[in-house]
Amino acid sequence: MLSSLRISNLALVEDLALDLGPGFSVLTGETGAGKSLLVDALALLVGARADADTVRLGSERATVEAVVEGSGGAWLDFLTAKGVPMDHPVVLRREVSASGRSRAWINGAASSLADLKEAGRIWMRLSSQHDHQSLLAEERHLALLDEVLGIEADLSKEVAALRTAAAALDARNRSEADRARRLAELAELTAELEKLAPKPQEWTNLKSERETLRHAALLEATHREAAEALRGSIPGLREAGHAMQKAATVLPEAQDLVDRLRSASLELEDLQALAQDQALRFARSGEAALDDLEGRLARFEKLARRHKCEPDELAGVLTELRAEELRLKDKGESPEALAKALAKACTAYLEAAEALHTRRSEALGPLEADAKKRLARLGMKGARLQCRLAVAEEATSPAKRGGRGVKVSPTGFSAVALWIESNVGEGWRPLAKIASGGELSRVMLALMGAGLKRSAGASALTLVLDEVDAGIGGETALAVGDAIQELGRAHQVLCVTHLAQVAGRADRHGALSKATTADRTHSRFAWVDGEARVRELARLLSGQPDRPEALEHARVLIGAG
Repeated sequence: MLSSLRISNLALVEDLALDLGPGFSVLTGETGAGKSLLVDALALLVGARADADTVRLGSERATVEAVVEGSGGAWLDFLTAKGVPMDHPVVLRREVSASGRSRAWINGAASSLADLKEAGRIWMRLSSQHDHQSLLAEERHLALLDEVLGIEADLSKEVAALRTAAAALDARNRSEADRARRLAELAELTAELEKLAPKPQEWTNLKSERETLRHAALLEATHREAAEALRGSIPGLREAGHAMQKAATVLPEAQDLVDRLRSASLELEDLQALAQDQALRFARSGEAALDDLEGRLARFEKLARRHKCEPDELAGVLTELRAEELRLKDKGESPEALAKALAKACTAYLEAAEALHTRRSEALGPLEADAKKRLARLGMKGARLQCRLAVAEEATSPAKRGGRGVKVSPTGFSAVALWIESNVGEGWRPLAKIASGGELSRVMLALMGAGLKRSAGASALTLVLDEVDAGIGGETALAVGDAIQELGRAHQVLCVTHLAQVAGRADRHGALSKATTADRTHSRFAWVDGEARVRELARLLSGQPDRPEALEHARVLIGAG
């Protein structure tokens, strides 16, 4: 469970702290007040991509920090495996600099974004309108089904062993002429890449550096100008200090002003030296350095086109080419022994994938029946959901099931397509045929609720729902509020909404607003209760929080919740 969240310098959010509790918490506020920024901040804590544009203008970095109650077995295994301090609760921190660079920590230990993503699967699930739209893509359905069923599909070890065995056999079976040709080709390719010597993420970093270099002349001039201005002001401060020193000989309390003038003089000297250093730095980063950097970026892009990859992937490509070269040079075991090793690896993968496929298949019937009931309560009476489970085939795959090649993937060889019959007798259609965002959001809530029932007794999660009620209203909105309230009985739910019918069902209500101070806009947050909550619900209902009928309706919603 997320117990507290602190956000600094993230777009409109200058400094915001939230203390959170169990159950269903709702966030409301005027458009642009920063509701979705809270969701973006939580997304950063589970490894989402960072964007320098989200850093508040004029700030060096944006920071997000969360305290998560994490003493369960999954957390224990994770912290042990990563060599992270075994502190509880768990503290997660993410920083994004104005240059776009990102850093992360778990319990004070520097961590990778992959570690944050892995930790995120332990404690949080984030669902937004974008996720609901992803229901329209069948390739996302298997991951969604596993998420709902609580299935952690990870056959990466079996897949790696199979692919390694297949590559070894393929390399060994090449003819000597083919081996010689490929070795010559590899030598050329690796030599070209080794000359470039790409580092991971170097291309992205170089692009950021290029922007700075493009302004090197301007930055040098401005820093020199600042240094000169500071140099000119320092003598005046010194003279003032000398004058006040004379006064202090007859007026002791004047010594305080002498000390302050001395401190100010020292601070200005430091600033002047810093401005000079920066001016020298940008003087060295002149046109020649920019030309060199542009040339290196061009080489990155040229080789990326040749290898049909992203520029930042070239370091990995070089590693793969070197590995292939070593395999070809090492004739090693006989083809028969390598074929036997491949068969063993295929068997291990097929057994694990079959068990995963069976587990999914056995769970579908109860899931579909439960989802049907929930869709009816969500205003889709008569609607039925169907999860069509199949085996994904690949003709060239070495793993054969019933004589046919099957997909080799860490998620197994299963394929799932979600179909729906929206009304009785209309027939089944792919979920992608549903155009209404409101229907998609209700399908997602029905699946989440059905999965919650099946995973009763499992560790509670933090569910972040970003406007999952979009496109609905009236009686359906009340039903959606009830569904989210049910989720809140077993999990911690944090929901962003514009609907009073949903907000009225929450255990806690937080309101965001915008304020302007010293010509800067920032977000403000407060938990509201009593009449303050009634007025916020009235605002959601009518846009006019003082209207008597809206206030009365708001009280009814709170009482019903």
